[in-house]
Amino acid sequence: MEHALNLLLAYKYLIFLPLAIVEGPIITVVAGFLVTLGKMNIFVVYLLAIAGDLIGDGALYGIGRFGKKFIRKYGHYIGASEVKLDKAKIFFAEKHNKAIAMSKIFHGVGVSGLVAAGVLEIPYLRYMRTCILISFVQSAVFLAIGLIFGHAYIQIAHYLDLYAEGILVTVVVLLAGTIIYKLYKR
Repeated sequence: MEHALNLLLAYKYLIFLPLAIVEGPIITVVAGFLVTLGKMNIFVVYLLAIAGDLIGDGALYGIGRFGKKFIRKYGHYIGASEVKLDKAKIFFAEKHNKAIAMSKIFHGVGVSGLVAAGVLEIPYLRYMRTCILISFVQSAVFLAIGLIFGHAYIQIAHYLDLYAEGILVTVVVLLAGTIIYKLYKR
């Protein structure tokens, strides 16, 4: 994290956008801290945080959309069988906003939901409209955290990592439980 802070101090907005695409939440918090020090402009940071988030969302959708043949062929190895994809398509069709919102809020595991939107060929404009609305709120929240608690960015990064790891462990445990249950049921 110290390295990211030094990069932001040296290159400011030139490096902020690429970092926001890859690791938006914590970079936005760090940039919020730099705003309080007068090193960055709050409006530019907010707009670039949204842009980075949306570029990342578009890329994940593209991975799903253009890699769907690969995912449909080999997805059953990671639990993405045709039956599950068909069920997910119904869920996305009926509860589109909820599915995308959950995918964006639950970092780490949520990436698969954004890729799934592409695989399931959810209309791109509908997908992006939802992503835009969520990104506006999410970026504002992370920027506010940086403005208020930015001096503790290392601790915040640690807690964001723990949050993502907790979600990941929960999903792995549920997936393992489902697999064990299905094997035992046979």
